[in-house]
Order: sequence, then structure tokens, then C-alpha cells
Amino acid sequence: MRAIGTVLRGSKQAHKSIASSLYGYRAGYAGMSGLPRLSALNKAYSTEPPKNDPKPESPKNESNSEQPKENKSETDSERFPSRTFGGPEPRKERLFPESGPLSLPGIGLFVLTAVGIFYYFTTEKERVQRERQEKLRKVEYAGKPEVGGAYELTDQDGNRVTDKTFHGKFHLVYFGFCHCPDICPDELDKIGDALDILDAQAHTKDKVQPVFITCDPQRDPPEAIKEYLKQFHPKFVGLTGTIDEVRTACKAYRVYFSKPPKVAENQDYLVDHSIFSYLMDPDGGFVDVYGKDKDAKFMAEDIANRIEQFKKAGRDI
Repeated sequence: MRAIGTVLRGSKQAHKSIASSLYGYRAGYAGMSGLPRLSALNKAYSTEPPKNDPKPESPKNESNSEQPKENKSETDSERFPSRTFGGPEPRKERLFPESGPLSLPGIGLFVLTAVGIFYYFTTEKERVQRERQEKLRKVEYAGKPEVGGAYELTDQDGNRVTDKTFHGKFHLVYFGFCHCPDICPDELDKIGDALDILDAQAHTKDKVQPVFITCDPQRDPPEAIKEYLKQFHPKFVGLTGTIDEVRTACKAYRVYFSKPPKVAENQDYLVDHSIFSYLMDPDGGFVDVYGKDKDAKFMAEDIANRIEQFKKAGRDI
């Protein structure tokens, strides 16, 4: 028994020694690192929910204490506008609208329309010019109408003249008679008005000679024609002759005239005749004819154009 008691006392002392060692270890550890650090470690690795312990204040950095706090509500896309973080790409600004007259299709349609209009009018103008030139060629190849020709008559001053007397100028020839009540005076007045328009322009002044040829030589001697033409333009030259000479001139110009077959002496009568004014060029060639439906302005403009064409062909008047 004494031996067992000795063993038990020894084990008890050994137990105290071990406990004393463990306490010393814990005390030393607590002395080195501090119980608060151990408590913090225990809390960090603890699975239990945290108690309402006050959070340890982090040490203040004096250098950063004056900096403004970061705005937590500001997103990265707002801080960096040029970057996108998973959202839709920013809409790019367009030079042209997607629709409307100022869009690319609208501008293209406008350009195509303008080109088409320009092409149409250009080709149309060329076509008209080609047709006009073709008509002139046909007239040149086919020959001019056989109007005009040789004749020999007497003027209002009693001088003998021929068709060549008027060469070198454009001349406007009208057939009528001095006893005509209305048509001949109207046509002679119209010719006089056209001459006034032409003489008012430097490039057509004194370029046209008016000629009156009677269809009634029995009643229109030179002195009667001279007196009659005083009512009209002073440039008029009046021609008469024998019945055969007048008939030759009328035939050359394709002029129709007729008087009553049976006329008593000193009986008044009317002569039926063609009512045309014949424009002849400086060579005596036929140019154009003007009827009652053409007024003085039209005649003057047309004659001026004919004169210009004659000059462009290298001819002088």
C-alpha cells in the first residue's frame, strides 16, 4: 500500500508539473503577442456569427485623410466614357441622316435626276440641230424652188431695168395694182413697217430693196405708179411695162393674176392676183415668201436672220 501511495503521489506531482508547464507556455505566449491578438485570431477563424463587438479602428493615414472620398455610385463606364463594360456600344454620330432628302440615297437620286435632265436637254438640242442641218442639206441637194428669173421692165422714172438691176441686195418683191382698194395698200404698208424695223438696226440697215410690180399695166403707167407709191415707203421702186413684159415677170415668180375678160373703156374693175411678198437674195435667188398671215415684225425678224445666215456663209452685202 505504501508503494501504491508513493506512485500516486508521484503521478500527481507530474501532473502538476505538466499543468504548470502548459500554463507557463500560455502565459509566455500571451506575454509575447498579447491576449487581444489571440482573441482577434479566434474571432477571425471562428464560425460563430459575430457579436456586437466594436470594430477596431484602422490606423489613420494622415497623408490620405485630406483626399476626398471616392464616389461609390460612379460606375466605370461613367469614369471611362471611351470604354464599355459589357453594355451596348455608344451610338456614333452620322455625317448624313438615315432617311430624307439629305440622306445618301436622297442625294444619289438627286444627282441621277440632274444628270438625266442635263443629258436629255443636251441630246435634244443636238437632235434639233442635226434635223435643221439635214433639212438645209435636203434643200441644197434638191435645189431651191424655181421662183424668180429674168425680166425687163420700166421703173417709175421711165428707166429700163432688169432683174439684175437689184442684184447685190436683198429685195422684197410684191405684185399688185394701183387701183386696189384695200389688200394692196395693207400689204405695202406692212412691207414699209418691216423696212423701218430693219433700218433701225445697224447690221440690217439699207440691206433690203422693196420692189412693186404692177399686174395692171394698162392703167398703171410709170407716172401713175410713182404717184401711188408716195403713200408708202420712200425706198419703193415701181415697175411696169407692156402686157407681155408684165406677164413674163409674173410667170417667173409664179404669180397668178386675172382681170375681167370684157371691160368697157373707162370702166373700173378689180384684178385678182396672188397676195405674196417674195424675198430674194443678192444673187437673185429665192429665199422665202410671206403671205397675209405674217405681220411686219415677223417679216423683219426673219429677214434679219436670213441676212445673218448669208453673212456667215462668207458673203458680203
